[in-house]
Amino acid sequence: MAAVLRSERPAPDPATPVADPEPARPWSAAPRGWYASLAAGVFPPLVLGFVASALANRLAFVGWGAVAALGHALLLRAAWQRGWRVPARAALTLAWAALTLLSFASLVARHGEILDLGYRALLWPVYQPVLTAPRAWSSAAALLAAAAAAVTLLARSRARGGGARR
Repeated sequence: MAAVLRSERPAPDPATPVADPEPARPWSAAPRGWYASLAAGVFPPLVLGFVASALANRLAFVGWGAVAALGHALLLRAAWQRGWRVPARAALTLAWAALTLLSFASLVARHGEILDLGYRALLWPVYQPVLTAPRAWSSAAALLAAAAAAVTLLARSRARGGGARR
């Protein structure tokens, strides 16, 4: 019975070297502007998602905020790793923000009535009905998409002209 429980593999030879896939690299500080760029793209959707979730009593808004923040962080990290210039990173994050606001507009369209009721009940001193209208969020998404297109054109013109890297 004891022989059945033991492993039948031979023991590794101590004289055989074990290959490391890659030596550990020392920790290095993040590039200048990384934390500001990360915070500027992560906190607004999280705050908007949590506030809308509290007003509408729907977890879909929190999920939207989490996905929007995570997507921004992942896209920003990929752009930093690839060494993209500032205008290119800005265009990417603006396009992502436009896409997330468009999806927020669809959530507002689906849960708009309950969002409006919660907004009126809890934040009545600062109530603005435009904030619970899907058209307002779609318009904001269109503005961000136009800004992303303008920054993309700027990035391409700088790339052709040999502008500064960062």
